[in-house]
Amino acid sequence: MSVEEIKVVNYSKGAAIVVQNSTNAGNFFIVRSGRVSVDSEHIVVDHELSYYEAGDSFGLVSALTEHRFLVTLFADTDVELVQIPIRLLGSYLKERKELAMKILGLYSRELRTLQKHLSKANKPADREYHPERLVLNARTYLSWEKPNLAAYSLQTFLKWSKENNSTANVAEATDLLRSIGSNYKPFAWESMQSNLEAGEILFVESEKNNEIYVVLEGNVKLFGIVRGYEYVIDVLGPGEIFGEMSLIDNAPRMASAITETKSKILRVTAENLFESVGPSLLQKIFESIARRIWFSHQRLVILRLKTPVIRLYAYLYNSIRDQDIRLGRNLDESLNNAHTIYIQMEELCNMCGIIKVKQDTIQEFLSDTNLVIEPNRITIKSRKRLEEKLGHYKSKEGQIVA
Repeated sequence: MSVEEIKVVNYSKGAAIVVQNSTNAGNFFIVRSGRVSVDSEHIVVDHELSYYEAGDSFGLVSALTEHRFLVTLFADTDVELVQIPIRLLGSYLKERKELAMKILGLYSRELRTLQKHLSKANKPADREYHPERLVLNARTYLSWEKPNLAAYSLQTFLKWSKENNSTANVAEATDLLRSIGSNYKPFAWESMQSNLEAGEILFVESEKNNEIYVVLEGNVKLFGIVRGYEYVIDVLGPGEIFGEMSLIDNAPRMASAITETKSKILRVTAENLFESVGPSLLQKIFESIARRIWFSHQRLVILRLKTPVIRLYAYLYNSIRDQDIRLGRNLDESLNNAHTIYIQMEELCNMCGIIKVKQDTIQEFLSDTNLVIEPNRITIKSRKRLEEKLGHYKSKEGQIVA
């Protein structure tokens, strides 16, 4: 039977389906009938899942990132699974919208949980909409000297107030907007797919809307407000989806999104997502979610490291691995090649939990001849030399890269 064939596989009660630390051969699984139980001491943040039932799925992250299974799974009853080669996932789900929405929702929730732990933002549990937060956020953006973000946030609040006949905080927002002096106007979407200049604001934290975005070209930065500082959640490239939580809950945005470079963006609603994209782009969307989950796990590991400079090196290493996965490169292919990570030095520090640090603390990193640090990118000349650097630190802080 062809490796690239979707098939149904059966397991008798008590049989092992997946063994912890075994390699995923590149398959995604959907439970067709029966119950699959989880047997592992592996702890996942905010994750109490102990079994999978009909309609549930597993294997996406390990199949796409070439990593091992973190848990052992066994058949709690007689089980029937649909086994899908990962390359066929997009075409399979394209014809099964309800199932695709459920799977995307499950992985989106996991990603949101990981990002919440990364930022330690203590977001309100009720996820209720409080439009006045847009005004508070605007004052924070002004403290960052980002008047366009502040203007957008205030414009969004005033638009909401007008549509809902609310006068609360309107005078304050109007006076603040007038004092900013920004001429920024939100991008006018005339079609689902548009070309945007760098610096365009797609949405802001605490805004209420339900559009979903896919990066076709360029880079988009996601960031939030954490204890008054800008916390970079992710920098997304072509094929990445964001804003997908609107598939699940009609809640305010947990972060802001802005184009880092000239970009081509697809903007759709949850209702017409599956009608708007083809199987290949749908495939990329699921790959995007899987990579972001994997990368978020790695960042949690990195943030536990005590020494700031080691965090920076570990982050660059994982960024290269993320690129390898995205481009289908194996480890040997990328060993001696140069790699460019499109991130600002300030953003790199931010994503490694380094908000305030003296330059001499990371001077070794800044003066590393293997690195070329430019305003909007960092180039690693040799991944081999980067690995040697991490190996040097390994004896000091134990396992660096999970």
